Amino acid sequence: MRRMLAVSGRIVGVAGLAAVSALHVAWAAGSSWPAQNKKALAEAVVGSKTEMPSAGPTLVVAAGTGAAALLAAGAFGEGKPQRAGVRAMGSVMLARACFGGETALAALGLPKPGKQFMRLDAEYYRPLTAVLGVSLWLGSAKR
Repeated sequence: MRRMLAVSGRIVGVAGLAAVSALHVAWAAGSSWPAQNKKALAEAVVGSKTEMPSAGPTLVVAAGTGAAALLAAGAFGEGKPQRAGVRAMGSVMLARACFGGETALAALGLPKPGKQFMRLDAEYYRPLTAVLGVSLWLGSAKR
């Protein structure tokens, strides 16, 4: 049972982080998916009524989540330091789930988000980061 939880956690964590990375690459390349336009995307994703962050910071997030997916997959080994790194990422995700997007945006120096972002955060983003956080912790178990 423990092994099954570890494998399941690893699969969910890696897939989730890889998907987040790919989505940020698409946004950096100019896509507004899943919104109809970039203004709607900015309002939904970062709570801004004006615009999304530029390609540079968006690619930094893509690279970070991509590297995190590789780490969680075991691409850099599976020793104590790597497992500690995966647990740290899981803890960041759980903190994001607990404290919410408004706190995360404030930590990044972004303005207070609008109502649509707050609704999406409560319905989707916080639960998603909670699942990713728990999955990363489960997937970090020694096998």
